[in-house]
Amino acid sequence: MQFIGQKVEHASYGQGQIVHQEDQRIEVKFASEAETRKFMYPDAFEKFLNMNDPKLQTQVEQDVQRMHEGRREEREETERKWVEAKEAEAAAKKAKKAPVRKKSVAKQA
Repeated sequence: MQFIGQKVEHASYGQGQIVHQEDQRIEVKFASEAETRKFMYPDAFEKFLNMNDPKLQTQVEQDVQRMHEGRREEREETERKWVEAKEAEAAAKKAKKAPVRKKSVAKQA
């Protein structure tokens, strides 16, 4: 969704307008600041920024929720792979420690 031109409010900087948007970054020009400020999208809307338009704020909140779900899924996948690697490592150690049995040769009398 394009947000260029949309008005936002920052906890410290006050009112601003989104002047640039690229991938997961937005750039905001605040009246109180000489230079524009860059933020990660949608991360910044979790604590620092709010859209002035309630419909857009709802969309942003949904994007924040999806971001959290995606990160949770990534974390779960990483944990699953870590557990699998540890289990494989333990199995390999166990296989190395297992005694090797030699075939017994019957003594001839």
